[in-house]
Amino acid sequence: MEYHKDLQRELEIFSEIIRAINGSVSQQGVFDEMMARVVSDLGYKAATLRLLDEEQQALELKAWSGLSQTYLSKGAVEVARSGIDRTVLTGRIVTIPDVRKQSGFQYSEAAEREGLASLLAVPLTLYGSAIGVLHVYTAEPHEFSPHEQTFIAGVASLGAQAIWRTHCFQAFHRISHQVNSSLELKQVLKTLLLESVRELNVRAGSIRLLGPRKQTLHLASAYGLSEDYLKKGEIDLAQSPIDQKVLKEGRPAAITDIAKEAGFQYVKEAEREGIRSVLVLPLRLRDVTIGVMRLYSAQVRRFAPEEISLADAVADLGAIAVENARLHEILKDRLEALKEDVDGWYRFLSLS
Repeated sequence: MEYHKDLQRELEIFSEIIRAINGSVSQQGVFDEMMARVVSDLGYKAATLRLLDEEQQALELKAWSGLSQTYLSKGAVEVARSGIDRTVLTGRIVTIPDVRKQSGFQYSEAAEREGLASLLAVPLTLYGSAIGVLHVYTAEPHEFSPHEQTFIAGVASLGAQAIWRTHCFQAFHRISHQVNSSLELKQVLKTLLLESVRELNVRAGSIRLLGPRKQTLHLASAYGLSEDYLKKGEIDLAQSPIDQKVLKEGRPAAITDIAKEAGFQYVKEAEREGIRSVLVLPLRLRDVTIGVMRLYSAQVRRFAPEEISLADAVADLGAIAVENARLHEILKDRLEALKEDVDGWYRFLSLS
């Protein structure tokens, strides 16, 4: 297998990969460029890229090159059943000299039929956390040198940043379009939660607005939560330090494990619901916070700074959409009242 022949060519290839990845404005474009460059420019047999679904604890196939549909048809990889990927997700690089003879490799027979030999698996790491894995395969047994491993790890690191950048751009655009497609308050809140849960890949979400005396948070909308959990009652700010903090500071706050950290009001109810982590975001309208949006995870999860930034921007967008919907309803009510007054006036004139 031909690999980079000299430092000059290495730098040229790396520069080309950077330009290709950063030149794409779509996430799929980043996927496709990474796979094409790894296989064609670096001369490997095949490659796959899978992203981690934290809620399902599975690795979803997002891009590939050099592999048949038959080999790819095995679908998502459960992290619990793949020791190699579990290791890679801790931030370590794994190499296998010959996957056809490796007892710990999940699909050794399928790999042999596909003509795959050696494997290099590297994490796609973003600010210390692995968001996915990149597998690179050769057609013949091959020893991946430390230098070679570092090069591919660098490509994966650049790819992780580009993948998240394009995801944030596309996600915010989609949410903005969906939220602004209606002026009905209930529909706005429902859409905001649905899209936020989907794009941030969490289990559920809720929106609570401040009561008149600003001592409680009343449920305005929820998605992905059971009726039993929703019936637990309103949020008393005196008993909910995390909501107090978010409302006072106007900044997001997270609880990584509600069973071990203070600040959550309904711990037992949340545990029965299967909630482990929560991200609380302020709904800010200019300088006033009108409520909070909560995003719930079924995993013990440390939300990355980029995830929090995206969710915070979405919450700000939501607050504006809520205010627009409220103004629309007020205007609608006033127009209806004015119409009734005009109709009554015409009836009076017709009778006089």
